Amino acid sequence: MMNKNKSNQFLDRKSLLAITSAVVFGMGSQAVVAQSMSDRVDMLEKELEAIKAEQEKSNVVTEYKGNRLGFTSEDGEFSFNLNGRLLTDIAWADTDDNSRELGQESFFRAARLAASGTLYRDWQYKFQYDFNDSGASGIKDAYLQYHGFKPAGNDFVLSIGNQFQPFGLEGLQSSKYTAMMELSGPAQVLGAGARRLGIRGDLVGDSWGWALGVAQQVPGTPSPQDDDDELDFSTKFWFDPVLEKGRLVHLGASLRQHKTSSASNGFRVRARPETRVDGFRAVDTGSIGNTNGFVAANVEAAFTQGPLNLNAEYYWAEYDELENAGASTGEEPSFTGATVTGLYYLTGESRPYSHKGGVYGPARPNNPLSRGGSGAWAISARFSTLDLTDSGIDGGEMDVASLGLNWFPERRMRFTLEGGVASVDGGPNDGSDPTYVQARTQFEW
Repeated sequence: MMNKNKSNQFLDRKSLLAITSAVVFGMGSQAVVAQSMSDRVDMLEKELEAIKAEQEKSNVVTEYKGNRLGFTSEDGEFSFNLNGRLLTDIAWADTDDNSRELGQESFFRAARLAASGTLYRDWQYKFQYDFNDSGASGIKDAYLQYHGFKPAGNDFVLSIGNQFQPFGLEGLQSSKYTAMMELSGPAQVLGAGARRLGIRGDLVGDSWGWALGVAQQVPGTPSPQDDDDELDFSTKFWFDPVLEKGRLVHLGASLRQHKTSSASNGFRVRARPETRVDGFRAVDTGSIGNTNGFVAANVEAAFTQGPLNLNAEYYWAEYDELENAGASTGEEPSFTGATVTGLYYLTGESRPYSHKGGVYGPARPNNPLSRGGSGAWAISARFSTLDLTDSGIDGGEMDVASLGLNWFPERRMRFTLEGGVASVDGGPNDGSDPTYVQARTQFEW
């Protein structure tokens, strides 16, 4: 009896030891397995975060900046913006001596679509087409820019494509943001002129800027047969010693040299009386002989103090020696012009200005109509003079005084009413003295 109890006690101890060993071993195995599972979970979480970050980089973000809709990649490497403008004009004009019935016209001054954006962060592009023209003639801004150069900490922009060449002030402004509806006479014929295919570089410091451009053909114009395209060289330097919000002092000077093609026959300089009714040119040299080109110069100044903005420019252009020009053969005629323009915001805004490029931007109403305000109101005025008479060439002299009232209900919306009177002395339209009233409805998106 006693032996049986000892045997059972022995078996119970062995069983307990085995069970205990198994439990301890099992717990150890579970701990190892648990640690392994935890490591795998951590690794999977890290992989998931990496995949999520990569996806976020490639995501497209919709942006609404400056009243314009665009699309940008999350990393900022790429962007695309689609915008446009519509300028609808109505105008009445007449001549003082009734030598020509100018009448009344309604027309689209501009109807454009444009695509612009960023490529690989440092590249920017723009393509703009105006449906008022056809084919290549409708191409306006169409260029590729590189912004990656930073010489001595300054910004340098290299542009290749169809664009304005750097010359003057008024001629470089967007038609949406000019003080008056049309360019002045001097800016029309002695200024930057049409956009051209070429290359342009802008080096911009904190208070100064320098631009240089070389260009050739105007899109839509035929290239001369068996000859090279015309060449146009221009450069501009500007200095903004006062550059603050609501305050600006701007000075600038430009030079331009234009070389015509040897296949070009004759040259002609003419200008509208700052309205586009009937296509009437009040001053006109007519077609005069041949020339190898011209050199031109411009000096400019601008001043902004709160709601007041003033601009002044002087233009000069001299043509190379004339050939086959009758009594003017061998002459080197020079033409001159000047403008003074003022803009004053009755509602207290200040005219926006961009130091890069030296151009003005869209009005920004303090109290837009969409927020219960009255928008921005401004009066604008300009006096211009243009002299196309020299060296036996009688193109005439034209002085134009104009006054405008502008309402900007929103940032990119404008209504303008404008009137002007021109005095014409000499030339084919001597004494015609046209007067006009014109209005514009303008919006962009």
